[in-house]
Amino acid sequence: PSPLTPSPLPPSPPTPSPLPLPPPPRRPWSGRGTLPPHPDVTATSWVLHEQTNCWWGGHGAEEVDSPRGGDVPGVSTLPACKAACVSAASSGLSFCEGIVWAPHAGKCYRKTRISLGLCDFDPTYSLHLRSDLPPAPPASSPPPPENYARVMRRFEFVGNGRCRFPWNAHTCGHVKPVYQPCLVEQTCTSTKEQCAAKCAENRDCKAFEFNTKNGCWGAPCELHGAVPDHVQVDGPYTCMKKK
Repeated sequence: PSPLTPSPLPPSPPTPSPLPLPPPPRRPWSGRGTLPPHPDVTATSWVLHEQTNCWWGGHGAEEVDSPRGGDVPGVSTLPACKAACVSAASSGLSFCEGIVWAPHAGKCYRKTRISLGLCDFDPTYSLHLRSDLPPAPPASSPPPPENYARVMRRFEFVGNGRCRFPWNAHTCGHVKPVYQPCLVEQTCTSTKEQCAAKCAENRDCKAFEFNTKNGCWGAPCELHGAVPDHVQVDGPYTCMKKK
């Protein structure tokens, strides 16, 4: 080409695509109407315990909703029930650890402070526990071994067996009043002395039962709020009451 002819201009770069708009902020659930899917529900794993019911008053859980025993309004499916559990804390309620689901009635009950060993068998319900819960706080340190003898002196030996109680013992609403009147706590300890220490520091505990038969899965330490007067003889069990 002639030196006077200008070179062609380079092509213009393509116009960049517009950035996507951010999603609108999620409005907190009001507790009424149909619950929208919660973004964390799909990432939350659940552990199913069939034919299990937990509720307040020593039966393995406390209620998230009030009044006690009330189901979550506007929730009639299992996915919506799980979503209601995950979103409970962001709605200003107690942290929900799991749900009790009534499949035939389509009712949802949110639970907190769940202790599986105290829940009851019930074929009309199923318990779904969240597996994404934060780790439990470390248990209080047991007293040093040299203090166990002092702790044990506060108790009187009832017998080698399961604690049993007078027929007129205060029942606190339990189904089996003779066997578990006013069960204060059922937990795991490694030794009888550690179980005694837990009873000693709990003002509601009047007696304890410990067994070497069950591991932690069976919560071998039981703290009772009534005074036993005899035992059902069973070698691995020990029953003691406060003096």
